[in-house]
Amino acid sequence: MIGPSSAAQPDEILDTPTRSLYRWQYDALEAWHDCGRRGVIEAVTGSGKTDVAIAAIIDAVDRGLFVLVIVPSRVLMEQWNERLSSSMPDREIGRLGDGYRDRPIDCDVLITTRHSAAARVPLPPGELGGLLIADECHGFGGAILRKSLLPEYEERLGLTATLQRSDDAVESILLPYFGGISFRYGFVDAIADGVCAHPRIAFVAVPLTREERDEYDATEAKIVDSRRALRQIPGVPHAPFGAFLAAVAHLAEHDAGPGGSAANEYLAALGSRREIVASSSAKYETLGSFAPAIKAADGTLLFTETVRAANHAIVRLDPHIQIEIITGGTGRRDRGAILDDLRDGNLDAVAAPRVLDEGVDVPNANLGVVISASRTRRQMIQRMGRVLRRKPLGSGARFVILFAADTLEDPRMTDGRDGFLEEIEHIAESTRIFKPNETKALAEFLDYDGPSVVIEPETVGTFVAPALTAEELVDRWNKTDYLAIEAPELPDIAKPRIVKKKPRLSTGEHPVTLQRQGKEWVLRCTGCGVASEARPFKWQALDDTVDCQCVR
Repeated sequence: MIGPSSAAQPDEILDTPTRSLYRWQYDALEAWHDCGRRGVIEAVTGSGKTDVAIAAIIDAVDRGLFVLVIVPSRVLMEQWNERLSSSMPDREIGRLGDGYRDRPIDCDVLITTRHSAAARVPLPPGELGGLLIADECHGFGGAILRKSLLPEYEERLGLTATLQRSDDAVESILLPYFGGISFRYGFVDAIADGVCAHPRIAFVAVPLTREERDEYDATEAKIVDSRRALRQIPGVPHAPFGAFLAAVAHLAEHDAGPGGSAANEYLAALGSRREIVASSSAKYETLGSFAPAIKAADGTLLFTETVRAANHAIVRLDPHIQIEIITGGTGRRDRGAILDDLRDGNLDAVAAPRVLDEGVDVPNANLGVVISASRTRRQMIQRMGRVLRRKPLGSGARFVILFAADTLEDPRMTDGRDGFLEEIEHIAESTRIFKPNETKALAEFLDYDGPSVVIEPETVGTFVAPALTAEELVDRWNKTDYLAIEAPELPDIAKPRIVKKKPRLSTGEHPVTLQRQGKEWVLRCTGCGVASEARPFKWQALDDTVDCQCVR
């Protein structure tokens, strides 16, 4: 069972198979058991969700149950294999997918990708049943991926930073399967407990050029016109902005009438507006002034929304610092080498267009530079967690957020404000807005070594699971009151959209194609261009999946 080792960080690969649980991890397990071993644990990135799951896995295996762990990607399958092999050296850990063909009957725990689980249907081999753990469970709502949520597993644990989607899959798929959110752990509590670091936030205002401002204003006019039309539709909430946006996304996907057209026009204009501010030339001109802070940091992550934006950042910073880029097309070996170089100090920074947002084990970094804010609250929490992981004494967590002045990115504006800004300001140790020419003041502000005293998280040792009969489990499923979740109010559809059946899907929304690559074959997503590993035979490539970046 899990034993004491309180010095371990929550997300690191442990040298020993045992460690003590943090208080929140113990409480999360207790709440999940109180829910009859069904539920979602919603906890911020970097707080140690994986340790909670490992404790549940060890308990389930000790009770004679088979455990299926379903992950979004092959990279995460390898990370989970390392963690479980270290934590359970006396148990057989299998893998299914990415060339592995292990069977449930041959192992105690089987780790698989969502596509492999949906296609191969790995059922628990014994009469006792099993535990299914869904990592990043918010991503299981798609038409193909939801098939991996196998009903044969009576015990179910979902892990996520935030159980939110732009469609109705939370209410229609995820909550019926898992039951609800059994425990929630946010940054406010994580920082107060010493599990996550208390960050200092610098906002840096940059101006749009005349051409960018004209394009931005024209796009704003389109947004205003579309929004006016959408607010006339019955059932579309005017506020808050998140509820309005959820209703618009619902209309865009399902309504083939005027409401759907207005919704699609609105979303297209939003995308254009975001691209204008994300690619603002002044942002990249300003980046060079951050080079001294980046070199002084213990690892820096640059967050962008597109590969193009990441490449712009590379070009601007490359003369001053050692920096590399990781995209969806970066091979697994190259990605590992780049992250190892960042961990070892051979690189100053890594630029990542969304690819590091979810799940990937990123080395500890204490400076985050946000060139364009994330599109969703989930992405924001994931990005923050990369930098807010627990820090030793003398290492302060810091963010620099570049924003185009007098646009949707501006923290001084409130109408349609980006959720990223609200959340990060709320948990900051201090914040300040700088102009591009205030380089000295900015450098002084970022010279932050963290608090004078680092809070030690409370550890509580091993979780002892209650003994529950099958009847008691069913009774708890029927009586459990899960935590409240805000479900968006969606408008009625005037004219349902007829959706044609799509070809085989990647992990996003676009079809994949089989392509020759030299003398080998790959599957390639037609949306983002990410390909599977090259295989010598067609049939091997067709058996792969594509870890695409289209939808996260």
